Amino acid sequence: MKILAIDTTAVTAAAALTEDFAPIGVYTQNGTMTHSETMLNMVENTLKNAQATVDDVDLFAVSAGPGSFTGVRIGVSVIKGLAFGKNKPCVPVSTLEALAENLRPLTVTADSFYACPVMDARRNQLYQALFLFAHDVEGNVTMTRITEDCMIAAKDLEKELEALTLPVIFVGEGCRVTEREIHLPGAKEAPLPLRYQSALSVASAAKRIYDAAEDKSGFTDLLLKPSYLRPSQAEREKNGIQ
Repeated sequence: MKILAIDTTAVTAAAALTEDFAPIGVYTQNGTMTHSETMLNMVENTLKNAQATVDDVDLFAVSAGPGSFTGVRIGVSVIKGLAFGKNKPCVPVSTLEALAENLRPLTVTADSFYACPVMDARRNQLYQALFLFAHDVEGNVTMTRITEDCMIAAKDLEKELEALTLPVIFVGEGCRVTEREIHLPGAKEAPLPLRYQSALSVASAAKRIYDAAEDKSGFTDLLLKPSYLRPSQAEREKNGIQ
């Protein structure tokens, strides 16, 4: 199965084409240009360099939020446009789940640990979720979601994590907030190469989500939608919300 995956939810713009979990083409950029200016070109170059076309894609995947409101909208819109009329599955992936997926390589040398993806939601708040990486009786690595995606104050997150008995690894650009606001003995930050958005992780998570779903009828371009976790700034100002 060929999967085209993208992520535009933060500063990083990422695109990847995979086949059976193996990367065929990968394009990642951290720059000053907006994702609306770069993403379609990135997808085009990723496919071209892999000698593939959009028609070769079996499944479309996108990091659907949380994240930058504009970035989330761009990513979802790009995938809806690419998939339109092709009758191919479109799988939305939580940005936080994809970030947690980044840490899978650490399971080669580490015992069980909690992955805590964090994204800066401003005002010392974070978009956050919690996942447990562990090994089953056969030695296979499992990633289990412990909490749903949420927005939480950094200090409240610190209190919740204090009760955990296994190591915690923060991943995501929200690490700059956790470094400043959270003082948790034994907690670590992901290595820089694993810290930011990866389209490969989006593809991996999307394949797992799609395979696990008994009813796959909801994975369509028409039903694909963003996940913001909170109202936009315009909506907050309209309703008097800080």
